[in-house]
Amino acid sequence: PTSPADVFGARFPFQLVALGIVFYATGPVLARSSDTTGVLLSFWRLWFGVGAFSLALLAHRLSGRTVGSARGIKLAMLAGAVFSVNQVAFFTAVKRTSVVDVSLLGTLAPIIVAFLAVPLFGERPGARFRWWSLVGIAGAVYIVLGSSSGPDGDLLGMLLGLLATTAFACFFVISKLAREQVPVVSFLTFVMGTAALCVSGYVLALGFEPSSVETPDLWRALGMALIPGALGHIAMTWPLRHLPANVPPLFRLATPAVAGMFAWIFLGEGFTLVHVIGGAIIIAGLSGAILSQAGRDLVADARKAAA
Repeated sequence: PTSPADVFGARFPFQLVALGIVFYATGPVLARSSDTTGVLLSFWRLWFGVGAFSLALLAHRLSGRTVGSARGIKLAMLAGAVFSVNQVAFFTAVKRTSVVDVSLLGTLAPIIVAFLAVPLFGERPGARFRWWSLVGIAGAVYIVLGSSSGPDGDLLGMLLGLLATTAFACFFVISKLAREQVPVVSFLTFVMGTAALCVSGYVLALGFEPSSVETPDLWRALGMALIPGALGHIAMTWPLRHLPANVPPLFRLATPAVAGMFAWIFLGEGFTLVHVIGGAIIIAGLSGAILSQAGRDLVADARKAAA
């Protein structure tokens, strides 16, 4: 660690990731409660994010700190392009299905990250870590199968949710690569800027009208930009240098429980026994994976690499 921020991230990596999950879980609820299309909601959410992070980057530069390396900035822009795919697919899926369905599809990300982490980071988790991870994923699959057959079930929506999950897994892996080269504020500023431009091109190509979004939904987009978009991404990205790639996606397995609870409280969406049982299985898998000897070894190796 070379700065107070890095020292803090190294000291409290698990707490920051857990906090990020809580912030992330507000995004589906805000999206589901809106009346506009997912694409336009994403458009405004990203441009509000560009404004917020541009101010943060200005303050960062005025304090005399570096923006980061050219390679790191290129990785951030690549991450932004991938993130734009996640945004369009995610918000559209939420509008077609339910908060719980889309959040639960996101729990399949650990499988994708595990495959990518082998060639990119040399991570080969031990057997116990893998088995406990599969327990958590099994809990997620159980809830997906139980909830997607209900009145909110929609095949296209579920496929878009899967696309969003794949894109986010790739975004996460690129984020870990980039964090070795750029500060959090610089990284997220270039991510949001690139993603906003990509989504804007999509909006123009399909003839959407950003000005058609009404004021209440603009406030929701602003909320998404500030809570999951800013606070969530900062909390999740901050400690990535000090954690193995396989661990944060396991924390994201808790997102459905938190998002489902928020949706139940604020939107009146169903939160059934299927979700309770599946959630308990997910938590057991997460705890077992991280507390296993294989999990502890994985974390120790990542911290040595970041030192």
